[in-house]
Amino acid sequence: MNKLKMRKAKSIRITTSGTVIRAPERVKTATGKVMATMTIQAESDKRSPYPLKIVAFDINALELMTCQKGNKVTATGRYEWFNGYQLTGAQIVTG
Repeated sequence: MNKLKMRKAKSIRITTSGTVIRAPERVKTATGKVMATMTIQAESDKRSPYPLKIVAFDINALELMTCQKGNKVTATGRYEWFNGYQLTGAQIVTG
């Protein structure tokens, strides 16, 4: 199995809710792609609340930039580990 298929097979898409604890910020990428990040205090009935970094690209990054600290948001994306848990390729469902 090639690496691309293996990577897609491991991808876990989730939807989670939480409160914005670190305001959104734009991040420059080496390729010039539009990207934004923010951190939420994710809430779950299965574990205690934890910080979760939200990473969005392109039009979803622009939507993410409209969120403010203290807002309740629901986001969906790929759940990954990169210097901490993060939701990559995220899309804000409600905000």
